[in-house]
Amino acid sequence: MADIAKSLLSAVGLGSGSGGASGGAASASGGAAPQAGGARRSRCPRGSRRNKAGDCVKSSGYTAKKRCPRGTRRSKVSGNCEKIEMLLRHVDKSQRQVSSTMKSSVKKVKEVAKEALVEVAELKKADAAVASAGVDRLAAARAAAALKRQKKAAASDARAKGKIAAAEAREKKAEDFEEDRRKDRAEILAKIARTRKAMGIRKNEDNPAALRRLIEQWETESNVRLYNKYRT
Repeated sequence: MADIAKSLLSAVGLGSGSGGASGGAASASGGAAPQAGGARRSRCPRGSRRNKAGDCVKSSGYTAKKRCPRGTRRSKVSGNCEKIEMLLRHVDKSQRQVSSTMKSSVKKVKEVAKEALVEVAELKKADAAVASAGVDRLAAARAAAALKRQKKAAASDARAKGKIAAAEAREKKAEDFEEDRRKDRAEILAKIARTRKAMGIRKNEDNPAALRRLIEQWETESNVRLYNKYRT
């Protein structure tokens, strides 16, 4: 029994010693760890990344693209540098809008008329097909359903085209109204200048009451004329 107890005590002493030694080594290594990790790593160059080992390796599939020169941009489709078309800034906007709206309206009216004729011809063919398929009920039902779908599609297209044409007409009417109002205003200013000159009114003097009444009368007449012209 004594021998067994001595062997147990010696085993415990050896374990504690080894544990103390390992603890000391761990504390020593723990104290030295912040010094080793304190150095910051440099950034990897463009086109590479850092692997698990800490080395910079080239990334697969990376292609360095240079910046496009001034006046060009990189295409999203081909990736090549394409020239940017600059818009003309000193063109008269009103003339371009009027000419473009007139041309587009005439062209669209012709297209609508042509499409309407085609649709009428197709509807006539469909009506004839329905009339000729009176014996075969299945064929008649199919023709009637096709005719109904065709009429529904034609009606929806006609509504859409009508809305577009109405919007274009409103826009053209608004442009004409603004142009007429600008002309009336210019004419009223010319009348005021002639009247002031005839009455001998100086440049810095205010308009007298009689001239102010005339100006109100001219403006009222202009507004009434524009209302009667554009009320429909």
